[in-house]
Amino acid sequence: MSAAVRPMALSPDERFLYFQVSFFHGFVEYDLEEDRVTRLAHLPVSEEAQALRRDQYILDSAHHGLAMSGDGTKLCVAGTMSNYAAIVSRETLRYRIHPLGARTYWATSSADGNYCYVSVAGDDTVSVISYATEQEVARIPVGDHPQRARTAKLAASLFP
Repeated sequence: MSAAVRPMALSPDERFLYFQVSFFHGFVEYDLEEDRVTRLAHLPVSEEAQALRRDQYILDSAHHGLAMSGDGTKLCVAGTMSNYAAIVSRETLRYRIHPLGARTYWATSSADGNYCYVSVAGDDTVSVISYATEQEVARIPVGDHPQRARTAKLAASLFP
């Protein structure tokens, strides 16, 4: 496993840190109180990704996107080299995979914590996945090659 930490998420009680590392298809759970890794979440690897050498991974990233639901019960993982998003239970590490298209690149949660937004860079879209139902509820065309995404609140007065 690489020592390069990729995106990360912090549990609501700030005890557990979840993070991705460059060449691992999954994520690491780290207990900040005990100062140790407590679990590894191994997620599926596509046949396409299995056929590649690590130096062929885009931006050295097996996975490159991680977000947490507002209630802290689920994680949303962008499986960059396997072209999917996974909704993962923090308690059990069980997951539901959503094949999304070419190069799922980033994951972030909605302001209310009910949805995960996953950029699908190769398809020029953002997928919206419900944490509650673990289903994709929308696909939004956003233009050329979306990558990192952030949630923001803007004043209505900014829009004519």
